Amino acid sequence: MRPSSIHRQQMILDFIENYQEGNSRPPTVREIQAHCKFKSPRAVTYFLEKLEEAKKVIRHTKARGIFLAEQPKPKVIKQDRLIQIPLFSGIPAGLTDPLGAEPDEMLDLSPASLGIRSTEKAFAVRVRGESMIGAGILSGDIVILEKKEAKVGDIVAALMDGENTLKRLIKKGSRYFLKAENPLYPDLEPIETLSVQGVLVGVIRTFA
Repeated sequence: MRPSSIHRQQMILDFIENYQEGNSRPPTVREIQAHCKFKSPRAVTYFLEKLEEAKKVIRHTKARGIFLAEQPKPKVIKQDRLIQIPLFSGIPAGLTDPLGAEPDEMLDLSPASLGIRSTEKAFAVRVRGESMIGAGILSGDIVILEKKEAKVGDIVAALMDGENTLKRLIKKGSRYFLKAENPLYPDLEPIETLSVQGVLVGVIRTFA
């Protein structure tokens, strides 16, 4: 028997709630499609429109912009509970908010072990290059970052004049600039804009 429209809408609502609880962020249309076994993203959009009309979901234009209108009560994360955060092979080019982009994969980790305070604001990036070796960050390492206010001296993922990079945030007079932890790399001073995307909270290194 073919599931009714109400049944499919409830299936989507349940998945959004469970996904958000497990990943601390909402799912994408493609993830809803895969879980609910819809033939196309258009079918998901159709039912989301019905749910939005019923004031059960709120949609924004970004990739992960599907939210429950009534958020479930937050649950306390146990010390030994793993959560998933998005992992990017490089900082998404040109984006001030990496969490609005599609990750290359998801990374399982314990938030308490890395000092992550807000799991929904955490993301990971695989490092490329040797500009931060003086800070113990090597090419191939995975850095864990959190979207929060940066302090001078923090290592940050930043968008500067349209280019993304991982450097230490330094202030000279009233101007901010980015400092590499490798004498072979120059300091970077913004011509127009400098926006911090995330602050370093941990580093993961694997050995082959």
